[in-house]
Amino acid sequence: MNLVAAFRGELYKTVKRPAIWVCIGLLLMLAVLLGYALSWYLFTHPPAGATRNQAPGAPTFDQLKVILYPASFVKQTLNQWSTLGGVFALILGVLSQGSEYGWGTVKTLFTQHPSRVSMLVGKVLALALTVLLTVVLLFAVDAGSSYVIALVDGKSTDFPALIDIEKGVAAAWLIFGFWAAFGFGLATLFRQSAMAIGLGLAYAILIEGILLNILASVGGDVVKQIQQWFPIANTGYLAQSFGTAIRAAGQPAVKPLADANHAVTVLLIYVAVFVVGSAILVRQRDVT
Repeated sequence: MNLVAAFRGELYKTVKRPAIWVCIGLLLMLAVLLGYALSWYLFTHPPAGATRNQAPGAPTFDQLKVILYPASFVKQTLNQWSTLGGVFALILGVLSQGSEYGWGTVKTLFTQHPSRVSMLVGKVLALALTVLLTVVLLFAVDAGSSYVIALVDGKSTDFPALIDIEKGVAAAWLIFGFWAAFGFGLATLFRQSAMAIGLGLAYAILIEGILLNILASVGGDVVKQIQQWFPIANTGYLAQSFGTAIRAAGQPAVKPLADANHAVTVLLIYVAVFVVGSAILVRQRDVT
């Protein structure tokens, strides 16, 4: 009962927090404006001279519009938002835990009847449900946008098979879940939101976004083998396992360095480490 009460309380707080809905709403707005509206406009009205600058065999702008139609919306959503959308999930995770330290409500929270671990598990479950809702809304928005664009262009409005959509939602939930757990763990470690968000973004941009990619380009297979065990790289592997909507003529399909099973396993391990590590910190150290 303590766990159920903790979950209900955390879920109630989450629903009542404007910052959560602003974060989710901003992601959905960007998905429509950048992911579909702006892309459709640029593909339909390309800048002057853009066609002349295309490489031989590259897809035309009309061919590129295939990614904006319903048949490709699962691939488009995963490939476009596995990292950019993950940043919003990181913020959700940080807000879930870090705000308690900012508000000074941790001592009150942990002196209530449910145990510290029960309170933390309640937070994690509420966060997982929030992330799932975010993913479902993101897929729904992308599906609706792709349907409208297909109607405008007079193209097929057929969607992928239901099982493919379900797999895409599950993959995105795991990807966003990693980011949220990452933010949750950082907020628990540093007992604040600002540093957790800053260090999370710094790691994503500097370590995996720049440093590891540079080392992989000069260090060969050894660095790439090591990179397979880093989390953000595996979010990319999982998204890439769904394929791409279009590629240049004669260009082979992009094959991820690791398959989907590897990516799922690694991401689940990182999620478990962040959650268990947070539980250990919360249980053992002083509240203040």
